[in-house]
Amino acid sequence: MKELDVDRIHVLEDLLDMYHFRDEEVLVCEACANAQDVFLEDNIKNPTIEITLEKTSSGGYINFHNNGTPMTKEQFSRYHKIAGSVKIKGGGIGFAGVGAKVFLASKVGVEILTITGDGKFNFMASRMLRTPDTVGMEEIDDLSKIYGNKTKHKYGTTYRVTLNDHGYRYFKESLEHIVQFWWNFALLKKQFTVIVNGKKVEPYDPKEKFRKSFSYKGKQINCYCWISRTEIPEQRRHIVYAVHGKRIFNDTINQPIQLKEGVWNRVFCLVDVSHLAKHIRTDKESFDNNSETGATKKAVQKFFIDFLKDQGLTTTDNTAKVQTTEIVNEFTQQLDRLLKTKDFKDLNPFLAPRKRMVPGPDDNGDITISEVPGDGLGDGENPVEPGPGKEPGTGDGTGFVEDENGDKVGKLKERKSKGIRIIPTDKFPKEKEEAWVDLSQGAVVINLLHPFYLTMQNSDRFGKFEKFNVNRVLIEALIKFKNDELKDEWDPTKTLNMYRDLLHKTWSG
Repeated sequence: MKELDVDRIHVLEDLLDMYHFRDEEVLVCEACANAQDVFLEDNIKNPTIEITLEKTSSGGYINFHNNGTPMTKEQFSRYHKIAGSVKIKGGGIGFAGVGAKVFLASKVGVEILTITGDGKFNFMASRMLRTPDTVGMEEIDDLSKIYGNKTKHKYGTTYRVTLNDHGYRYFKESLEHIVQFWWNFALLKKQFTVIVNGKKVEPYDPKEKFRKSFSYKGKQINCYCWISRTEIPEQRRHIVYAVHGKRIFNDTINQPIQLKEGVWNRVFCLVDVSHLAKHIRTDKESFDNNSETGATKKAVQKFFIDFLKDQGLTTTDNTAKVQTTEIVNEFTQQLDRLLKTKDFKDLNPFLAPRKRMVPGPDDNGDITISEVPGDGLGDGENPVEPGPGKEPGTGDGTGFVEDENGDKVGKLKERKSKGIRIIPTDKFPKEKEEAWVDLSQGAVVINLLHPFYLTMQNSDRFGKFEKFNVNRVLIEALIKFKNDELKDEWDPTKTLNMYRDLLHKTWSG
């Protein structure tokens, strides 16, 4: 029997597309995850990840070295297989066999050198390279081909990744932040040390911290709670779930509680739910939907709300408004993913492009740019609604492109996707609709006081019914909005089929 051919580039591109953050961040997360798995499995003393940047004329290199146990010949062989992991799901964080090699699908870098061993002479090394047609590898028996005669390989494993100029500049500016954002729990717990260009990365810690734990089904769940004097960035607020030290996602308080003025944006809880490792999806940004994950998240929500009450941050004043913010959880992330696919992209009323880097004027920038006509898509700092222009602009009929002969100084800035925003409200107790699209806010508004929403919330034992209900009303609002917009083109069968497919795919993953 002849084996089926595999389009390796396409497979890697599909794997990379699972992640919903920048390619550079994927590389850092996977390189650290591989190291963490070894640290935990072999109980490594003083576990350390050293990350260094090297500048070249065309871009540069980023090097990841960890002092974990070097790979065996069998492990090294399997390492080069796409999705060829021998790790058991739940035993670590790097279970999918993806690893740093997924970065070969990125346009930021096309080559990865890997060295593993205990010194200069006892080692194994390889070169993985993306070409226009495929992805290949070759073994290397002479480290001078990698380092020249200047550097000796140290005990452990090193990944040396080639970067283009854009990738190098992004790492130069953001590397410490990336490590801190994704691995903050590991840094706080001192599970390992990360050194970036000779400097130790310190954890994000607003200082007003409470180290806590609570019991859940015989397990001690460890966490940190913060009450900050200043506003906490949105992606760190409320509850941040971590597994084996790595951030998975953050979840806002999804119950209409009454907090004292100014508290909502100054509190968060970083919680270790490593017992859910077996339920992590391949993108490592969400969990499977089942009774164990739902019940755990419900327990964490209750603990955090009780903590806020114990700290005197809630009020019983009936005149106080229910404080709400955007709901961001694994369902909104999954929905964002689906709304960017061919089958469902026409349903997105908010036109959510993927994150990308765009040039814009900046007196402290490191590139030269030229002004071009066109409405564009905003300058990365104050984006406007998309217009007909093809280039990133400022909203006043002009845009900018990177140009080595340009007459303006600029900087590449991240253009963030709006995605699907969910804003809960308690302002419409008599509204018959459970949710609706509000273009002025660029969001789907969910009516927290709708009788059915309250029924689902109050009867929810495991934290699953309520999430399913939010998922359902969100999709219904999108379908109804598009149906009203395209009445002549959408027949009942198409409407029902779209609703069914999106609901099933969002919920089941």
